[in-house]
Amino acid sequence: MSEHDPLAGAHIDTLAIRSGIRRTHEGEHAEPIFLTSSYVFDSAAEAAARFSGEQPGNVYSRYTNPTVRAFEQRLAALEGAEACVATASGMAAILSTCMALLKSGDHVVCSRDVFGTTVNLFSKYLAKFGVEVTFVPLVDLAGWRAALRPNTAMLFVETPSNPLCEVADLAVLSQLAKEHRCLLVVDNCFCTPRCSCRWRWARTSSCIPPPNTSTARVAVSVAQCLVAPSR
Repeated sequence: MSEHDPLAGAHIDTLAIRSGIRRTHEGEHAEPIFLTSSYVFDSAAEAAARFSGEQPGNVYSRYTNPTVRAFEQRLAALEGAEACVATASGMAAILSTCMALLKSGDHVVCSRDVFGTTVNLFSKYLAKFGVEVTFVPLVDLAGWRAALRPNTAMLFVETPSNPLCEVADLAVLSQLAKEHRCLLVVDNCFCTPRCSCRWRWARTSSCIPPPNTSTARVAVSVAQCLVAPSR
């Protein structure tokens, strides 16, 4: 959230209601629901500029939609993140995160206590693209450190875990990621920002350095994946 935002410093209850609202000329009190699949343009030249990315603005609701944007901005405000990307499901959020931040030859250290489909994604599908994964017990901090390799690019953890509700020591894991110059990804399966605001925790713990331009703090989907940049 920008320091010039009128809601900067607002209570989380206020952020949950007011963040992301951009009122239209109709003067609505709550955010409107935009059901459109596409948008109109003032000219063919404007349409061409929008589709080419030369000019910002809506093109197609598959890419951007004002209602989805309001949700993204509200979730980012609640999490204290710089930006948010909404997806249709938690698994879509995890896959999008991996596709954006991993490449062939990378190695991932992942907790064993993650959603079963997450295990399948890492072990069966990302493996096809040359990404290796090592699974370690969630609370075995020595195991996390021992699993690190020179090509480790990501630590992935679900906390509290489902269904055992084990809790990761994020302070230690974030410090480990910082030392190894890799990313820490937290699948926030159960906790809402009301219960667990990880970005505020990260700032107060001083474990995570400021993000660079390519991996800004991003809350993905319904607080499902939080990417903690450590490189």
